[in-house]
Amino acid sequence: MLKQFAVAVFLSAAALAAAPILAADLPSHPFIHVNASAEFYVMPDLGEIDIDIVSLDTDPDTAWKEVNDGLETVRALFVQHGVAMDDILVQDIVRRPRKVEVLPEGQPLPMDTRVSIHLTVRDLGQWTPLLRSLLVMKNIESLAVSFNRSDRGKIEDDLLEEALGKAKLKAQKIAKGVGARLGAAAGVSVGALKNLSNAMGMSSDPFARNVGERRASPKGSEMALVQAMRLGQAVDVIYRIGNAGR
Repeated sequence: MLKQFAVAVFLSAAALAAAPILAADLPSHPFIHVNASAEFYVMPDLGEIDIDIVSLDTDPDTAWKEVNDGLETVRALFVQHGVAMDDILVQDIVRRPRKVEVLPEGQPLPMDTRVSIHLTVRDLGQWTPLLRSLLVMKNIESLAVSFNRSDRGKIEDDLLEEALGKAKLKAQKIAKGVGARLGAAAGVSVGALKNLSNAMGMSSDPFARNVGERRASPKGSEMALVQAMRLGQAVDVIYRIGNAGR
């Protein structure tokens, strides 16, 4: 879907001289500037989960045992739901000060003992029961999930090709509308051409030019649902412009 486009056509040196910008910000030839985007909704085939297992026990040995016991419990849960051991990454157990908003005077800073785990779920048929089990477990913090596609690279290549095609078509229509001929592309960017766009007042909504998935991460019970991904690619292109008869 083409969200927005911005166009500037400069047909004479006088027009360039009148603009309150530096010469280095502009191409040294008359140009058409367009931006375009493509997007695609697709169901994921991979899921990733990050969790911390935490003990608040003040005794280090007891806390260590609680965290280790919790680690063995979640490992067994992961294997039960088809997660391979190679897809379970476990960091070292650490003991560190716990962040608190208000600490009464004279009271020592509380400590916690925790271990962080990252796992990849390749069978999303197991996603919902696995997440529902994690959501009710004790001593679990910092639960976060994300989705991905094993063929994401190909999808993003296709989106880039589509966005570039839309940009060229738009530029061709603009050139025809002003009685000119569209020349070769003189500059391409998969992000905003900031110096040019900002200087010319052509950059409107920077958040609408993001690349990749744009939906916010699911929270709470939504984590247990496999949700569609929105993948997008935006491009900025500068084309040379000439007279229609040349």
